[in-house]
Amino acid sequence: MKKGYRWLFIATVILGMASCQKEIHGDAALNPGTPADTIPGTEVGDWKFISLQGTIAQTTEVAQSGASLKGVSNTNFTSQNNAGTLTFDSATMTVNGLALSINTTAKTYVYMNGFLIDSLQAPLTHTITPQSTTAGYQKIGADSLYFQDGGLLNSLTGGILPSAPTGCKLTFEGNTMKITVAYDIVTTQDYQGFPAKVTMHAVLVATLQRN
Repeated sequence: MKKGYRWLFIATVILGMASCQKEIHGDAALNPGTPADTIPGTEVGDWKFISLQGTIAQTTEVAQSGASLKGVSNTNFTSQNNAGTLTFDSATMTVNGLALSINTTAKTYVYMNGFLIDSLQAPLTHTITPQSTTAGYQKIGADSLYFQDGGLLNSLTGGILPSAPTGCKLTFEGNTMKITVAYDIVTTQDYQGFPAKVTMHAVLVATLQRN
């Protein structure tokens, strides 16, 4: 029995997190978040990267040997070893030397035919070495940006999440700007000939400080 669901835990914690390196079958949608207390401001200017906070919930489902298996995983993090700058000029975002590391744990509950059969916890680490890039964007209204090529998501996660057109919400407080991205994706991954449905919801908040 343990052998039957051990792979499910691995898929839930790791496979979906690294799915950008695999062939993806499914639909991705990224929508602006809705943080409260928005203070009018502008993204245009030079910003220091302070941190990235994230909350990720993921469900992996598969039918194997006549049994319905499901893994439900949750994790949250605040990045460490943050470095780099971002510059916005109303049409292009320029990233220079952005780097961060993530060191957290993922808690997973494993169900068989609707019954909880195990819970597991595993470390989840990821390091983004300094990277520089540019990405075009559109300003939507007074407090939202849209990146058609997914450049914002790639810059913030270093490929840990599959790239897709990205909408984000801006909030300002003093000399600080927060960029919030709500991310939803459903993919189908293959495991030993069995299709596994992976559903992921993530909310990422990048904090920047005006230089």
